[in-house]
Amino acid sequence: RFVYYPMTFRQFQQLRPEIAAGLPASGKATGAADDGTGYVDPRTGRLIPWGDGAEPSDEGGSESGTGSALSTLSNVEQLVASGSILPIRFPDPGKPEGIRTYRKPVMTMKDIHFTYEGSERAIITSASVTVTLGSRVVMLGANGAGKTTLLKLLIGDLEPTQGVGEVWKHHNLRLAYIAQHSLHHLEEYLQQTPIAYIQERFRQGLDVELSKLKTLALTDDEKAIRDQTGAVKDVVGRQKRGKQVWYEVVKPGRKGEATQWYPLEEIETQFKPYVLKMVKNYDLKVQALESGLAVRPITSAEILEHLDDFGLGSDLAHGKIKQLSGGQRQRLLIFAGVWAKTHG
Repeated sequence: RFVYYPMTFRQFQQLRPEIAAGLPASGKATGAADDGTGYVDPRTGRLIPWGDGAEPSDEGGSESGTGSALSTLSNVEQLVASGSILPIRFPDPGKPEGIRTYRKPVMTMKDIHFTYEGSERAIITSASVTVTLGSRVVMLGANGAGKTTLLKLLIGDLEPTQGVGEVWKHHNLRLAYIAQHSLHHLEEYLQQTPIAYIQERFRQGLDVELSKLKTLALTDDEKAIRDQTGAVKDVVGRQKRGKQVWYEVVKPGRKGEATQWYPLEEIETQFKPYVLKMVKNYDLKVQALESGLAVRPITSAEILEHLDDFGLGSDLAHGKIKQLSGGQRQRLLIFAGVWAKTHG
């Protein structure tokens, strides 16, 4: 069961201290000393005292874990300057066309239910979510509570129980999704370099990983239906008419192929499900053009420049992926996810 807390993390700490106390301490991940006196240099293993004028704050208490986390957060700039933390610099995606503020919803779920095939227990029941460009969300829950399932439903890697609830995403919203066990994406590229991995993943101008989502990939049966006379063969255009989005579709007939325009609402309710998949794939193509992805050169020089923004310098970029540490592989996956200048 999910409970939404519309507040800052500091307010959440005060409201539910028993949950906040159980969260991982960031100080452990960055090498801060437990007593707050300094940080551990990962290259030498030596304790480095905080510099003059950069004493750690004891705000919020000095309990082990909480104190070291706050100490680390208050000295991030010093850790970055010393090389103990390599910063990640994300590209600026701008706002999607039609979204003027950070408070306007860009993704919603309404009354979603979901049950895995073969199970009688519903893992998601009556779930509703609203996400804006300004949203920063952390999900808490026990193993098996449905956190990953909810995310997969939201981004389109799973489909909700048929006929129950709805999932909506702004047609110009560019998304990056890095799965809980995302390292499997790299398994077939371990003998290649990070540069070669990016070139292969985006060689068609689109992210091949997104095309594998369940709500985007056409099945063999759907491909066969698409080739039948009178069926929608392709989506080739999009227009905004008033508050509705219309799509131009191709229908093969006895006298050749003709195009017709339909509103999205009609496609969602009157057409076979595979047509909506093609609509979403067309949206991805438009998003790629708007982000510059479709015309962005995937040359070694272009990729190398941006890998450096993610703490992956030239030596790592030209070495094999199998030689990267787990953290460096995660950085590579995050880099790939935002290559299209995603909004979230």
